[in-house]
Amino acid sequence: MPAMRFVLRSAITAFAVWLVTLLPFEVAVIGGESEWWLRLLVFLGVGVVIEALNSFVRPILTFLSLPFLILTLGLFSLIISWAILWLAGWVTSWWDGGIGITLGGFWDTFWAALVLAIITGILGFLIPGAQRER
Repeated sequence: MPAMRFVLRSAITAFAVWLVTLLPFEVAVIGGESEWWLRLLVFLGVGVVIEALNSFVRPILTFLSLPFLILTLGLFSLIISWAILWLAGWVTSWWDGGIGITLGGFWDTFWAALVLAIITGILGFLIPGAQRER
């Protein structure tokens, strides 16, 4: 069942990334412009990358930044969200297939990460079976 939850959360993240690209942030997903279904697969690929980083890298970053999280009463988690989105852009830049996510400056990426976290949090709460196990 955890694999299905990962797939569902990746689809939710892909949808949230699509919504963020519609907003006036300097965030764009590159690849699959020729066909609509290729574009959908590109967004799903970006969603898988972001969700994998959220599953494996975010706990490490959270543990390492625990003093900052305590000092800022949890607001440092916004910087961790920014780092995850930045890492997703970096990881997708390795692919030669024309798939990737491009990001603007720090503040555009920061606000995009905040909106992405809000959308995925709301959709993860509303969609049955998509909640993270604690």
